Amino acid sequence: MAEPFVETETCRTKCRWVAKVFTEFNRPRTTVRSLFYYALRRGEADYPICGGFVGEIRVTRRFDESDASRLVKWATLASELGYIPRDAILVEVPGIHVLTPDRISSGAHAELWIDRSALNPLIWPVCNRYGITLVSVSGARIDDALKDLRIRAGGEEALVLCMADLSPSGLSFVRALGDAVSDLRMMHIALTPEQVARLHIPMVRADKQASDKHYRELLRNAGLDGRMMAELDAIEVCYPGGIAGFLEGLIREHVKGVRT
Repeated sequence: MAEPFVETETCRTKCRWVAKVFTEFNRPRTTVRSLFYYALRRGEADYPICGGFVGEIRVTRRFDESDASRLVKWATLASELGYIPRDAILVEVPGIHVLTPDRISSGAHAELWIDRSALNPLIWPVCNRYGITLVSVSGARIDDALKDLRIRAGGEEALVLCMADLSPSGLSFVRALGDAVSDLRMMHIALTPEQVARLHIPMVRADKQASDKHYRELLRNAGLDGRMMAELDAIEVCYPGGIAGFLEGLIREHVKGVRT
């Protein structure tokens, strides 16, 4: 009869740690991966782990890269139990999501394409302010998302901006989009190896073996480890203003005719 109570206390301890880290991060809403990078950066030996008995928390250590999957579990539970706001953790929503700005950019029709829907709430206010359509493709075919692109452009000149993780899958997304819109202007604005090196964006081991020879060479040429990857979520931690501030700087740099 004691096990459920012990298990509950263990969960509460883990959730309290998540709430502490979330509060320190000082973001009203964030992704689990951004919280992961912040926890790695803290470096404090306060991450609770089980001791010698079932459910007993008597040992703490530094949060480690190997704890990523556990953070997903505890952050989700912390939200469900009310330790952090229920809408605090942004999650991936599969499918094609198109957000149209309130006004049209004074320059060419511009769209930002990204393969991560969880980041939409963070970057959409910037896109909307500059009259840029936001298209996120998560777990869907790019071909399906492209059907309405030319309709939105209305036969006019169009500029397609692309953001993706610096990873084998991210590179595949950039390649596929570039091939599909070869007759339009397409710019891969993030993440690039040069940005990762210049901004000291933390890298973690790729989810799968980086068997893509081009990917490994791309990273090696920039002095980076081809077995590693860098994620857009890390920008929330290492760039002033987070990913929204990062994107705003890129738009000002690459898009002509935007309102400043």
